Amino acid sequence: MRTGFLRAGDAPLSLPRLPEGAELSYGEADEIAHRFLTALAQGRELVAHDDPIEHARANGLMILYSADAAEAFETLLARMPAPRAAAWRDLITGGASSEAFGPLTLEEHLDEKQVDDALAAGRKQRVINLVVAVVAVVAVGGGGFYAYRQFLTEDQRTQGAIQFADTGEPPEVAAAQGGAPVAEAAVTAGLTDTVAVALGDGPVDSRIVTASFSDFPHPPGSMRASLFQYAGSGHVVVVGPPGFTDDVCLRASVVTIDLRPLDTVTTGPCAEPVGRQAVIGCVGPGAILLDLQVPDGAVDLPEGGTGFADAVRVQLIADGGDRYETLTVRGTIRVDPSSGVVIPRFGGEVGTDVTFDLGADRVGTCTLTGDFPA
Repeated sequence: MRTGFLRAGDAPLSLPRLPEGAELSYGEADEIAHRFLTALAQGRELVAHDDPIEHARANGLMILYSADAAEAFETLLARMPAPRAAAWRDLITGGASSEAFGPLTLEEHLDEKQVDDALAAGRKQRVINLVVAVVAVVAVGGGGFYAYRQFLTEDQRTQGAIQFADTGEPPEVAAAQGGAPVAEAAVTAGLTDTVAVALGDGPVDSRIVTASFSDFPHPPGSMRASLFQYAGSGHVVVVGPPGFTDDVCLRASVVTIDLRPLDTVTTGPCAEPVGRQAVIGCVGPGAILLDLQVPDGAVDLPEGGTGFADAVRVQLIADGGDRYETLTVRGTIRVDPSSGVVIPRFGGEVGTDVTFDLGADRVGTCTLTGDFPA
């Protein structure tokens, strides 16, 4: 039944494959990816996007990504530039969603528009038949279960999903002890989601564009972030290409499950800093460590109600120049409240070099500054 629902026709599925060879350019990688998605769609009506990742996401094509598709696409990934391959792998594994900082911001409205577009495209492809009815019933049941977990059990919670081991040590001791950092995959994510709004006077929705990788100081997928406990406090480390810490504006925010910001820090050359200035615990050419204030329990929200610290959002804010009003690359580290994940702890003497390996070939070294959160 699932095959009948996902397939648009009875023609055999023939997907592009690549033999082993030299690394492709970004243009070549995007071209072959578009060819792959066209073949995967099998004649479905699609909403065109220049960026193949946005094309796949907006048209809901990952629902067609079967074991055969994965095997074929792996031959393409093996020859793509590392940042592009990392961005694809984040999408394939259900990577971070694109979200904005704070309530009712421009970027939050853009995210809602992207979701609406994806849903509209998906509705056009669904044939009204018995399988759709079955899927709808499952979706309703799943939605009810989700609502039960998120709303009914929310009242029973007493602490946020982001939890740290209790060391009972003062900050100056915890900073020196704990050993080398070992990243936890469950609290690590790539910065892969992009939002670009062209300059102009028309409605924002009409000015949403797909920016090319060359418009960003560092391409999507080239940076990753992970959570750590250091100096008795929560921190987020961002690892990226050598020299990225000298020229980028970074923003990180602790958020609730429905994306309400509880603490926001900014660092770097930012035209419009948001929140407070980050305390930098470690900095080097390939990594930077920013402090976060992570509440243990419920926090009263300005718009009413309460929320818990359940996720951390990180974004690179690029200079839009004379073309863009908004140009960002973002990623979200989400923690399942029922997972029991504890944020890993590390330590080191002030002035020593510390190396962070966040997976996906993202490794960066920085020097501990001795600047601890108040």
